[in-house]
Amino acid sequence: MAESKRDPLLTIVWWLLTLILLLCVVVGLFCVLAYPAMLLNKAYFLGEFAKSGIPASAFPWIGVLGVVAGAELALTFLFLLNLRRIIDSVAAGQPFAAANADHLRRMAWLSVVMQVVGVPMTKLLVWFDAMPHKPNVHHHEHGISIGTIILTLVLFVLARVFRTGAEMEQDLEGTV
Repeated sequence: MAESKRDPLLTIVWWLLTLILLLCVVVGLFCVLAYPAMLLNKAYFLGEFAKSGIPASAFPWIGVLGVVAGAELALTFLFLLNLRRIIDSVAAGQPFAAANADHLRRMAWLSVVMQVVGVPMTKLLVWFDAMPHKPNVHHHEHGISIGTIILTLVLFVLARVFRTGAEMEQDLEGTV
């Protein structure tokens, strides 16, 4: 990030991504470790569920939701890590490095996997929404995001553009 001092936007985005990456780790660990912690005091939580109108049969599904949410956060972490690596290369003055095409392609595939993982997570959230405790949050029933599909397509196209740019840059260096 040494050259990013010339570009305050890159510096701000780099630090913001670093903060979000840290948040992904912390919340992801919470998602994965919360259910085992709940198992240690299962009777208490089942009592609280009963007070809220949540059936005891929902208890194991909270563990499944935690694992799926943890997986989604891990994928998000990898996606953002690739983005931060692109920012590093741009800050170093090498935006069309071949590695950036690889990062973009990885980000595209990660967004596909995130979309797939998001479907069961959304189904679980919709099921929890339908329980008698009536939460204030409502989720789309299908879990498919048009925005994510468009983002994925854009990332695949940008990966090709960056790959072509890297090849053109290599050809240019070879002729000079």
